[in-house]
Amino acid sequence: MNTNVGQHNGNVAELPQYRALLVVDVMDFSGRRGREHAELTEVIPRLLKQALNRCGLSDLWERVRFEVTTGDGYTLGFDATVLPFLLNPFLAALQDELEFQNAVRPGHPPLRMRVSVNVGPLTDSGRNAISDGSGTPRVETHRLLDAEPVKALLSRSSSVTCIAAIVSERAFEDAVLSGYTGEDPSLYVPAPVTVKSYEGNGYLRVPRPSGELLIHGFHPTPPTEEQPMDETKRTEPPMASHTNTAGDVSGSAVQARDYHDGRQVGVGSVAGHMITGNSGPVNTGDHAHVGHQFSGSGVTYVAGDHHGQLGRADQSDGQTQ
Repeated sequence: MNTNVGQHNGNVAELPQYRALLVVDVMDFSGRRGREHAELTEVIPRLLKQALNRCGLSDLWERVRFEVTTGDGYTLGFDATVLPFLLNPFLAALQDELEFQNAVRPGHPPLRMRVSVNVGPLTDSGRNAISDGSGTPRVETHRLLDAEPVKALLSRSSSVTCIAAIVSERAFEDAVLSGYTGEDPSLYVPAPVTVKSYEGNGYLRVPRPSGELLIHGFHPTPPTEEQPMDETKRTEPPMASHTNTAGDVSGSAVQARDYHDGRQVGVGSVAGHMITGNSGPVNTGDHAHVGHQFSGSGVTYVAGDHHGQLGRADQSDGQTQ
């Protein structure tokens, strides 16, 4: 369409036609031997065409507006009207095609792809020119393709999962939420995307999930924060070591202690110096203990006349005294 609007205001330009954009990227392309790169680069568009044939959309290949290789991937531009078909049934058909190719090529690294789908105003000369497909949506599509959430879908799954797709928010709203794909929107999982200067949201789609994707979902489970311990369940710290002494005494000296914090009573009457601890009473000085003595579960009793110093040393480990 020709207009004279631009002649009146040099800051105004026509909006390019809306185009649906499909970009794919082969996982671990750089990890393959250099001699395999050229062959794989040529194989990628054939795989896309075969996937379209597989789901009955062979005519779409004839309706491609522009296409370009990225070496390890491929870009296709279509009329915006075909956007729903690029999500359903194409994504599932591409999964099936790659799965088939991997089965008939044993001994080769499995073919797995990331896929990004978008829609928006893009240049289109109708001649498949090198500049066709230019515009902000093109940049956004490649940023989505390089986003960590979609990369993680392949790294956290087995080779059974051949494709992991991410769909722009605009494409999701126009094709999925509006009902044109005929799918339940819950099949697409929202994910925040930050790549370089781009920040936005994408929607993750995996036709055949496996591995951790089935166990933890599309987003990794964050580490569980340690819950604070209930104060009533905390183990009380051990009591500090201490020594009790009684000075010179004559007659009966009795040392007693109640049960407290796992400690037992000690009662005794001794001559000389006496120290009680984990191993029982130890008498020092000129005289041994006088009188009766018995010991039970951590209890020592000495009766009789005595004189001298009486001392008791407790350990701090909470064991029987």
